[in-house]
Amino acid sequence: MQTHLDCLVCFMRQALAAARLGSVDPALHRKVIDETGRMLADLDLEKSPPENAVFLYRLIADLTGNSDPFVGLKRESNEFALSMRDQISNTIVGASDPLRAALRFAACGNIIDYAAQHSFDAAVTMAECGSQSFVLDDYPRLLEKLEHADQEKTKILYLADNCGELVFDSLLIGELQRLGCVVTLAVRGAPVINDATMDDVHACGLDTLCRVIDNGTDCPGTPLADCSDIFQQAFADADVILSKGMGNFETLSDVSAPLFFLFTVKCMRVASYLHKATGKNAKEIAGSGEMVFVAQNTLLPG
Repeated sequence: MQTHLDCLVCFMRQALAAARLGSVDPALHRKVIDETGRMLADLDLEKSPPENAVFLYRLIADLTGNSDPFVGLKRESNEFALSMRDQISNTIVGASDPLRAALRFAACGNIIDYAAQHSFDAAVTMAECGSQSFVLDDYPRLLEKLEHADQEKTKILYLADNCGELVFDSLLIGELQRLGCVVTLAVRGAPVINDATMDDVHACGLDTLCRVIDNGTDCPGTPLADCSDIFQQAFADADVILSKGMGNFETLSDVSAPLFFLFTVKCMRVASYLHKATGKNAKEIAGSGEMVFVAQNTLLPG
């Protein structure tokens, strides 16, 4: 996805929010806004929004002297998710289709996003998860992919998104492993917004869950050309790539690969893209937190 003019307004909002987290000085907040305005004038709109966001958050870090202003919110998100893990795990285990249930909870967890345009209540969302449905649902395609593969050797690359939801991702990874799949979990290479890094993997006790790598970037997405060689090799080798979150979707939406996108739609531009790509009724994808599980070959047929 390319950056739209609407994204520039969102960048300005994100800049002020991050500046306020990084400093209590109103004069510094004003400086961040001024410098962000100058930066936006030179953005390459051909790039995806997350690729452009890299420069925004580097700028904010330089101006505030705080390389990780979201660290407190990330810790709270991880603690919240860990407090719910056993309850949700029991629900998944008791479900008639545990893999399907795990997908649903992983999608619901994607509501924990501090760069999104809307406010959220993670506790309410997770409590209501059982009654939520996917507006785009390619679960049958995933099952078909797994059934036609040798599950003892099926390699799945799981692209993580945010803190907190990382815990719910681990429950989905567990279900995939129970099917015999070999899973590699990939996180960001450095802190950006509330995206998960290796520090969060350790904090949530997920280091022994499966092989874990980082993508080598501080982008809130997956810009393949900028990712590490290790990550690019894992991407190329994967039989299935499960991509969590809008940032990963925005950077990978035009990439031809065995991708399945799992996220909640929190942006009108993403909603519009999905509407055009799938023909889905625009009212059903309004950008207000709808859950999506869609295969790349649904979006890029042929």
